[in-house]
Amino acid sequence: MSDITDSTEFPVSLSVVLSVYNGEEFVADAIQCMLDQTFTDFELILINDGSKDGSLDIMQRYAASDDRIRIIDQENTGLTIALRRGVDAARGEYIARMDVDDVSLPHRFEKQMALVRANPELVAVTCDVEHFYEDGSPPHVAKFPMDPRTLPLFLAFSNRIGGHGQMIYRRDTYQAVGGYDPDFNLAEDYDLWTRMIALGPFGVVPEVLYRYRSGHDSISSRNAKRQAEISGRVARRQYKAITGEDIDQDTAFALRVFWSVSDINRISAAEISRASSAMSRAVTIFFAKHPELKPEQYEVKRWIAAKWWWRRYHVTWSDFGRKFAVLGNVLKWGSSAVKSRYLGT
Repeated sequence: MSDITDSTEFPVSLSVVLSVYNGEEFVADAIQCMLDQTFTDFELILINDGSKDGSLDIMQRYAASDDRIRIIDQENTGLTIALRRGVDAARGEYIARMDVDDVSLPHRFEKQMALVRANPELVAVTCDVEHFYEDGSPPHVAKFPMDPRTLPLFLAFSNRIGGHGQMIYRRDTYQAVGGYDPDFNLAEDYDLWTRMIALGPFGVVPEVLYRYRSGHDSISSRNAKRQAEISGRVARRQYKAITGEDIDQDTAFALRVFWSVSDINRISAAEISRASSAMSRAVTIFFAKHPELKPEQYEVKRWIAAKWWWRRYHVTWSDFGRKFAVLGNVLKWGSSAVKSRYLGT
């Protein structure tokens, strides 16, 4: 078991915030994987967000047997406002998220808290995430393979943190930036990360500590169009923070499509070119502002080139415009990566 905190300022080290709306199918497993954590100095704040099924009864049964569990029972407000209320009630120095239909592995809190304790300058910590599928498709692991100090750059393109439930973050930093913003519901996590990372670096535990259930009837899958619009607003704001320049909503959407698993045929050859130009401009400006990260420039460009190479499989040969746009960017980013490695440019 992990050691209890020696801090006298906070009653517990960690507050876990879990919002539930009609989650009776998964809530018992979600709570149990919290109680199975090897790190024990936490409270579990369960928000029953107006569930109409048996979720609250299940929460109450667990709360009756473990005094670390606190329940907030409220009318349905939606996830963003429910999370605000949960964090407002938290007493820990750090906040951990958990989604009701996902799984945290037993050492998750222990390893994430060890990283933030060893590096107090970190304002948030993520980890590798395994996506698993209800239809039995093979799972895959999502990770951020770059130096975490480059995250502000990649957040200008899309939510490269990926997911929400795997995160731990400092409560004082959350409060300093104003917390979850209801105006950015459906992308409240992406919005929060871009504001928090302006105040300090994020860390990554390069190990799968969280399993994300894909294919379930999630909020994002039911509101994809509005989520894309809100995410585009966040990306445009972050892009301007990095570069001092504006991009339009269509370019922000094209960047998001490129970096996600979305069909690249949703964007035109011209939009592909504009997205690549926007990335190139951001990379150039970011490394000019951060010369201490210059050694990472090769890896960043190599990763982008690899993404273009992967994307070539998703455009048919009969679609000459898109195919040549993608292949042209394989050459563009590949040659740029080589120059960075051997010429330092």
